[in-house]
Parts: sequence; C-alpha cells; structure tokens
Amino acid sequence: MTAMTTLYAKGRKLGTMKVAYLWGLGSYKYEIEVMSVPGEAHRIEREVFEVPYAEAMKKFEKVVDKVVLL
Repeated sequence: MTAMTTLYAKGRKLGTMKVAYLWGLGSYKYEIEVMSVPGEAHRIEREVFEVPYAEAMKKFEKVVDKVVLL
C-alpha cells in the first residue's frame, strides 16, 4: 500500500526565484521540493524528514519568503 501525498504549501525559496513545495507523504513524513527555474538545467532539490505537521511547517517557513497554504 502506498502513502497518499498531500500538497500543503508553496513559496519561493529565499534568495532565488525557485518555487518550493511542502508535501505530506503520510505518517509524519514530509518533503520539501524545490524546482529549477526556466533557463536553468532541470534539477529538483528534495529533502524528506519525519516530524509532526507543525514542525514541518516551521521548517518550510525558514526556506521560503512567504508561505502560501494550499
């Protein structure tokens, strides 16, 4: 059985124009995903970690300029 993914928030990575997303992967597992910008080599940065939701959101807030909840 695979875990259902949920997109919780997005924002722009600090100091860049890259879009970052906070995904919920189920059972206290979260992923911060940062996409490359147009004109840049296609690259996705990912960080997966296990914490409660509130801690995941705090970590995401430190990565982006402004959190947009989805």
